[in-house]
This record gives sequence, structure tokens and C-alpha cells, in this order.
Amino acid sequence: MTVTEPWRTLWEEYEEPEGRGAVGDACNGIRTFTEDHAPEPATTIALAIAGAEAAEGIRDALESDWALYTPQQAAVVASALFAQLNATADTFESLLRLIQHAEDRRETAFTTATVDSLKNAAAAVTFTRTFAPGVVGALNGCPDLTRLPGDAHETLAAVAALLGPAAKMTEHHGPGEYREDDSGFGCGCTISFEHRGQVWNFHRGDSSWDLVREQDGEVLEDGSTAYTGWHGLGLYDTTAHPQHLVALIRARLDETS
Repeated sequence: MTVTEPWRTLWEEYEEPEGRGAVGDACNGIRTFTEDHAPEPATTIALAIAGAEAAEGIRDALESDWALYTPQQAAVVASALFAQLNATADTFESLLRLIQHAEDRRETAFTTATVDSLKNAAAAVTFTRTFAPGVVGALNGCPDLTRLPGDAHETLAAVAALLGPAAKMTEHHGPGEYREDDSGFGCGCTISFEHRGQVWNFHRGDSSWDLVREQDGEVLEDGSTAYTGWHGLGLYDTTAHPQHLVALIRARLDETS
């Protein structure tokens, strides 16, 4: 019986937070090309460019201190990166085969240096790939001491605590009554606080965390407030790290004050 090493499958077994579809959003276009198109130059080059953009996107994302919350999430990313290297090593060998095939058709001619360059590139990537079990295993084995909220209400409560005693949380349900659903709007509770003489409201909007100035709102007949001038934080998980949310709130306040 063949046992698959965990580093090879960890990224494939990753389960997104409930209600999120980020993996599908990012990959559906690529899957359309790989599943529905016969290999041809246009689609092959497009896939290579998409891979380059994805690699640069990962690099840029990881510049943020909040790109990942846990060592296990880092292990998933490392597993996926090594999977890319695994495929890249094969790809360099395939490039060599394709060029040789073109030469057999007498449609090109290439030098020994070209062959050596492609072989050396494949060998270098293959060597780097040997570190995969150690890297992924070490990351996945680190203790996870992160205490993330269990739902949107717990997230709001934790953010309110981090914002300090001046932050007032208005609850729209009794203790323990809230049950998470897939509407994306959370529990309806809000946090209000003052910053440089202006009152701000933080809450769960339509599948996102939003910040608005109270002065930009209009009180309706039923006593509720309709807000304009939304400041979306670009963060969507209902159980996002509270410190991450507070960092984004403070950065947005600095931008708008």
C-alpha cells in the first residue's frame, strides 16, 4: 500500500471557513482552461502567466503580518508552494521535450547550452523540492495557541474589548440567543466609539466587516439608521482575528481623519 506524504496533499485537503468560497473564486478560471480546453499555445501561455501572477500575489499577500493566523495555515501555503515546485520541475522537462519535438519537425534548432539550461533548471527545482517534508511537517507540528472567535458576535465582542472602555457595544439579541447562519450579516450587533470628535460605527455588513461615521447616517422612522459612506475593511471571515480587525480599523481611521 502506498502512503502519500502529508506535504503532497495538505493543500488539497484544506477546508475553507464556512461560507467562504475564496479557493473557487481564485481557481475557477484556471479550471475552465485545464478542463475545457485542448492544449494549445494561447491557453498554455495563459496558464503560465496566471501562475506567475498567483505567485506574485502570494508574495505580496505575505508582506502583511495578518496574511495568516496559524502555523497550520502556513503549512497549507508551504504545501501548495512545494506542489508548484513539483509541477515546475516536470514543466521544465516538458519544455525540453517540446523543443526537441519541434526540432524533429525541422522547425527549430537549439544548442547544447539550451538543453543544459533546461536540465539544470529542472534539477535545481527538484533539489529545492526535497526540503518539502521537513518544512511542511515542522510548520504543521507547531502548537496553535490562537484563540479565534466562534462566530460573528464573539468577533464583535472581542473587537469592542480591544478598542477599550470607550467603545460601546449595542446588542440586538439576548445572551446566547445568536446562531450563525449563511446570510452574511452576522448578529446585528454594532460597536460605536469616538475618534477625534467623530462617532464611528463598526458592524458586520453584507458578508464583510464595515466601518461608518455616525454623521453619515440617516435615522429612519423605525429608529434604525441607514448609513452612507461605507468604509469596507476588505475582510470577510466572520471569525477574523480581532487584532487584525482592530489594526484595519485604526488604519482606516488614520486615512479618513
